[in-house]
Amino acid sequence: MNNGNEGLENLKELEKLELIINKFKQLITERESEIETLKKEIALVREDGQIEILRLNKLLTEAIFTREQRIRELEQISKEHQDQNGKLQKRLSQYEDKAAHYRRKAVL
Repeated sequence: MNNGNEGLENLKELEKLELIINKFKQLITERESEIETLKKEIALVREDGQIEILRLNKLLTEAIFTREQRIRELEQISKEHQDQNGKLQKRLSQYEDKAAHYRRKAVL
């Protein structure tokens, strides 16, 4: 009879082990599913990050372009002011020469 009880105990032990194995398989499947979900989330976050990097690069490029354009405008204004200042200095010098001439005439 020992063989009968032993066989029954072995069968019960085998059933317990099969239940444990099935639970482990279920846990593995759940974890694999979670891993796949996380991989997808990582891909989305990475894509969002790349989009943000591109957006910031575009803003930076536009800001640099705008700054360089403004520098060129200011350089042009400065050149125009220098030219205008030179012309005014020349005219002022002519008026000063005329004034000096008339002063000399008045003194004579």
